[in-house]
Amino acid sequence: MKKPTILIADDDRSVRAALRKRLTANGYRVLETSDGLGVIAQCLKEPVDAILLDHEMPNGDGRSIAPLIRKECDVPIVFVSGHPREEFRTTVMRLPDVYFLPKPFDAAKLLDLLASVIHLRRPAPPAVSGRPTP
Repeated sequence: MKKPTILIADDDRSVRAALRKRLTANGYRVLETSDGLGVIAQCLKEPVDAILLDHEMPNGDGRSIAPLIRKECDVPIVFVSGHPREEFRTTVMRLPDVYFLPKPFDAAKLLDLLASVIHLRRPAPPAVSGRPTP
């Protein structure tokens, strides 16, 4: 079974490292970028299963990049930000398949959220034909 791929977009190297460590330890494949334009480039280059997106980054902050991401790739976007959720409600939280986790984030909540949004998007395994086992 192919590992789900997560794109981490954060300009803080230590945040990316912490996320990478946690995600790879839990069976995810991780790609990284440190700026907004890198998110779009990576989406066009290789499909991902979800994007972890910081709010403040060079070359395109999360709020301005999210609508562009949505145009290029139909994947869940999880904002991981120190800014209050209310700042996002009038703009990006209205986009489909966008979620929010405040920094500092709870790793267990992040893993649960990723598992649920990726599971909801993956096709169900094919049914096994044959007689049921008693």
